Amino acid sequence: MTGSKHLQGHWLLAKLGKRVLRPGGRKLTTWMVETANPSGKRVVELAPGLGLTAAQILERHPQSYIGVDEDDHAVETTQKAVGNQGKVIAAKAEATGLEANSADLIIGEAMLTMQGEKGKAAIISEAWRILAPGGQYAIHELALRPDDVAEETAEDLRKALARSIRVNARPLTVAEWTKLFESQGFKVTSVRTAPMGLLDPKQMIADEGPRVARILFNLLRNPEARARVLDMRRTFTKHADNLAAVSLICEKQELTFQPPADDRGEELRGFDVLVDAPSPIEGDAPAVKRLATADGVNLIAVNFKAGQVLDDHRCAHPITVQCLRGEVTFQAGDHHETLTPGRIAHLPAQITHRVEAKEDSIFLLSMLTSEG
Repeated sequence: MTGSKHLQGHWLLAKLGKRVLRPGGRKLTTWMVETANPSGKRVVELAPGLGLTAAQILERHPQSYIGVDEDDHAVETTQKAVGNQGKVIAAKAEATGLEANSADLIIGEAMLTMQGEKGKAAIISEAWRILAPGGQYAIHELALRPDDVAEETAEDLRKALARSIRVNARPLTVAEWTKLFESQGFKVTSVRTAPMGLLDPKQMIADEGPRVARILFNLLRNPEARARVLDMRRTFTKHADNLAAVSLICEKQELTFQPPADDRGEELRGFDVLVDAPSPIEGDAPAVKRLATADGVNLIAVNFKAGQVLDDHRCAHPITVQCLRGEVTFQAGDHHETLTPGRIAHLPAQITHRVEAKEDSIFLLSMLTSEG
């Protein structure tokens, strides 16, 4: 097997014949799918890889299935596994191009771990955008443990993983995963952890069954690949006390803010929207970033490239949209407003609308959550 020395760890294992590439194995994936319950739901799977989880999802008869992967080989492999029961598209997880509020359940495994802080936030923000209110985001990722693990220990582990699996993995503690999702507008409703047993012999037998013999045969005849796998296993074993697999089920929230009962002057906050707005992204849809969840309002910055569209969608609360840069067309039914810097539009709740950028543009969306 040529090129084994530089392959990312998960692709090396896949080439050797390993099919279950998730840190908690098939058992934790099954718990995640069963707990999220895809039956009758519009399901989106991010980075489906070899299509094994897609098969579990489809066994539970979702209303629809869409896989999203930026790797062409993974798209082809998963589409073969899915057949005519769904479709798989080539797109980035942080810019799927899917419509807002178009999914009831998003599933992603062993993907967020491989992202830095900004990458994680961008993907979770995109998931929040395409999920319908009350929709769920289910993940299966690598975790650090315990929650109070020393930062020096965590950093040493991350460096060891990067050297071993050739990916700049950035696992978080369970508490950090929870905080991340809550900061992005989700409520964590279920959590389960498991040993990180990707190369544990017992887990491999449980995950792969008779295929273990084929994997061992491929290892024996490929010294370079064998050296890489043994190095990976030594890394996992050395850091076993601080490594785990985790699955979280997270529910999209209509965000609220509970003010403290004491002096509230400290709640005064200012925002530079043009500075804090997300970076523009490729694809048909713009970049979206939640700036704040405050008393009576959610502040959301949207950064368009020329021609990008927020297609037909509705908001659960009244909104205002203020253009800060460029030019966008805000349309509701047969009525439209051209927004340029200094112009603002208001729309009551639950009215279908769309926004199209005529040029590179940034606007501030204020979702008015107060009932009064």
